[in-house]
Amino acid sequence: MKIWISENLKKKNHYAATVLLPVLGSLLLAIFLITGSIFLSAYLDLPMEILSFVVCVAATVLLIWAAAGTGRRSLRDALVFCQDRNGDIYISDARKYASFHRGIFGFVTMAFKTQKILNNMLASGGVLEKYLSQERSLQGLEPRILSVEKLKENRKTYSMICHVELPGNRLSRQTYVFSKGYDNEKELLHALELLSSGSVHAEVRENRNPAYIILSTAVLILFVFLCICSHPAVALLPTGIYFPCLGAAFLAVCLLVCFAVRQHRGE
Repeated sequence: MKIWISENLKKKNHYAATVLLPVLGSLLLAIFLITGSIFLSAYLDLPMEILSFVVCVAATVLLIWAAAGTGRRSLRDALVFCQDRNGDIYISDARKYASFHRGIFGFVTMAFKTQKILNNMLASGGVLEKYLSQERSLQGLEPRILSVEKLKENRKTYSMICHVELPGNRLSRQTYVFSKGYDNEKELLHALELLSSGSVHAEVRENRNPAYIILSTAVLILFVFLCICSHPAVALLPTGIYFPCLGAAFLAVCLLVCFAVRQHRGE
């Protein structure tokens, strides 16, 4: 019986602080940037329009970066891998046991609730140990990994495509992305790699993502060019096609991001 958890949880469970403090810090910094730009513009007599645009872009990038990092840490700390006496590996996400709440206070409540659930799950003689010591283990309660189709290492994360047995005896092909930083991580990866040997579920699929990325990029460049030429300030093309081309460019960006994410995850 083995349980693999985040190294952060092994030291002490500060899940709520790990999730909430980066979010609060990035929000305060964004507010400081926006407020500071107003005073800076008035003091130095700078163009407010240009400065506001630059600050808004910087604040947006900051918030997205902070949200992405917090999401990775949150998933790593909440995602627990465990192996029973029969060698079956299960995946448990503690966040799904925290009831959903809306709004900022709901987000805070869910973070502290998840921290409490993790304490109950991982304590010595806790919920996980009790279930793993039983004959049926976590079967029917948590996803059981049947085979690993692909395990890809990225710079900060691992992407795993696997076939699992979900609660209710439902079979599914799932993709899990989990951050590096697990206790006994090499042992966990070795156990997952053993499930990919001779897998009856594994199949070789042609990777068409690079072709789709190139095609989406070409379409995006085309519609950006049409937007520039049809803009009223340029007027090389009829201005009536500006907004349709703008919408098509946005759609191309969405497709490009989608295929890029799929390529990064190894799907």
